[in-house]
Amino acid sequence: MQTILSMLLAAVVAAPVTSTAGAAPTAPAPADLKNVEAVLDYIRANPDDVALVTQGISHNADQLTAVASAIKIVHLAAYVDAVRKGKAKPGERVPVARWNAYHLPGTDGGAHEAALKRLNPGASVTLDQIVSAMIEESDNAATDLLRDRFGPDALRKIARTRVGTVNGEALRAFGGCALPADVCLRKYVKAGKQLQLTLPGFAEQAAWSKTVARIKPGVLRGVLAELTKDKMARKHLEWPMRQPGADLGTLVIGTKEGAMPGVISEAMYIVQPGEKPFETVLVLRDLPEATWFSGLRSYAHQQFIVRMATDASFLARVRAALK
Repeated sequence: MQTILSMLLAAVVAAPVTSTAGAAPTAPAPADLKNVEAVLDYIRANPDDVALVTQGISHNADQLTAVASAIKIVHLAAYVDAVRKGKAKPGERVPVARWNAYHLPGTDGGAHEAALKRLNPGASVTLDQIVSAMIEESDNAATDLLRDRFGPDALRKIARTRVGTVNGEALRAFGGCALPADVCLRKYVKAGKQLQLTLPGFAEQAAWSKTVARIKPGVLRGVLAELTKDKMARKHLEWPMRQPGADLGTLVIGTKEGAMPGVISEAMYIVQPGEKPFETVLVLRDLPEATWFSGLRSYAHQQFIVRMATDASFLARVRAALK
């Protein structure tokens, strides 16, 4: 579960770091993504391993890219579309036992358990609560349940590519299932017996991460832009604004983060008073293990996005770095 609030606020109020604009890196890209300048340095040094699509920047926008859990805004869009067309209702009841059947323990960083704790359900939850678990805690079980509820074709239409099952892919890669991922998950859910996977080391997981949850970043930003127009979608994406102690001044932020070994991603929009949403998709991929862990600790990539949205001179530096 992300600790976005204090990090984003720090990004807005912090004094600018000494500029390095125009200076060529004199050392390898920093292993520690400790702040926005470190993120910019990494992007400058590793442009082929970065996708960034935002205002005036379309870097690797059309390259099919693994985006980890940021792909879940496609599932959110499918939910919004189904509700709008009368094919689903937010209050539709979902048995908790069915939701639990999709859970693959030890593979989601405790997201499923955190969602259950927050919702404190009885025998069932609403469909809208399942969606909230997918966005807020990033629960993979909720994501796969929603994929089955709306159908792979609905997701494909939105994403313009196939959107696979999260836990089905994990079962196929690491759970000993030699069948197609969809079949692996279907059999797992039907059996109703949770399996504790033994995951391999970072390198093997990182290689696998490149093959799943892929979409063109430009398409993903387009999906995000459409969701900013929908009240129900914004309610889910803007969940950080409702957290205790949230005080981002006049900013409104909606976001869905993602992380898999070697990949850090973010699909975020920021709204300032009187302005249109500033939508950004950022993907850092093929990250070395130490760099990846440092990014997860610092959330500097989120600060980086906020800085671009609120500091025109910094945005210009980012554009220059990617020319």
